Amino acid sequence: KEMKAALLEDFNIQFHNLFAITNLPIARFLDYLVASENYEDYMYALVDAYNPAAVENVMCTNTISISWDGWLYDCDFNQMLDLKIDNKIQHIDDYNEDLINNRKIQISQHCYGCTAGAGSSCQGVVA
Repeated sequence: KEMKAALLEDFNIQFHNLFAITNLPIARFLDYLVASENYEDYMYALVDAYNPAAVENVMCTNTISISWDGWLYDCDFNQMLDLKIDNKIQHIDDYNEDLINNRKIQISQHCYGCTAGAGSSCQGVVA
């Protein structure tokens, strides 16, 4: 409700359905956080908002990302960071569904963004 009111007041934007995801601490946003000395506070906010129930819906638990050249990643964000899946099968040429389904998921600081609050990943939020 607050975002809807702010967008209307500040920019005269009205919407009926808005999908928003957490801005993950990677790439340009990470650079901004560090340069503006907000990184520590942002990470504390994400960690404090961690919700174990949100883990069940994050994309890395049931989806893989594939780069244009065939490398496999647990999620789009890991792909941006070039964190390939932690498995002996890392390329689409060698794809083996059983091995992929039983892989250890690569996690890092940005994963708190998908597990904060009601969840925020490409798979949606905790209802």
